[in-house]
Amino acid sequence: MAGSAATAATLTPIPAAAQESALALHAEGAEGKAIRALRDGTFLALVHGPAALAALVRDGSLPTTPAEAAARLARDDAPLHSALLRLLAAGDRNEAVRHLRRDTDLDLANAHLLIKELEQPAG
Repeated sequence: MAGSAATAATLTPIPAAAQESALALHAEGAEGKAIRALRDGTFLALVHGPAALAALVRDGSLPTTPAEAAARLARDDAPLHSALLRLLAAGDRNEAVRHLRRDTDLDLANAHLLIKELEQPAG
């Protein structure tokens, strides 16, 4: 999963309404509009739009919150998730953000939100 646009696309929270709109537009054959629907009001980078749409069509949904993105990371890339938790346990938040960005191609805003979510106590 590491280092790809597909990874960043599947870890970027996108509101459910935007996902529904994108699926409808995709069904009509309006790929560009579907990607734009996913990007509106989110931190999804243009370069990750096609991969996000492909993942949405394939999986039926994408994360809508940083908590869902963190759960997806734990499910899809347990080694990276564990490495990030170790860095956070050692108090190295900045290195955790750098590591996440390097391994997933996430932008700074999404990486920050995901790391912030991982810092929350499990419960």
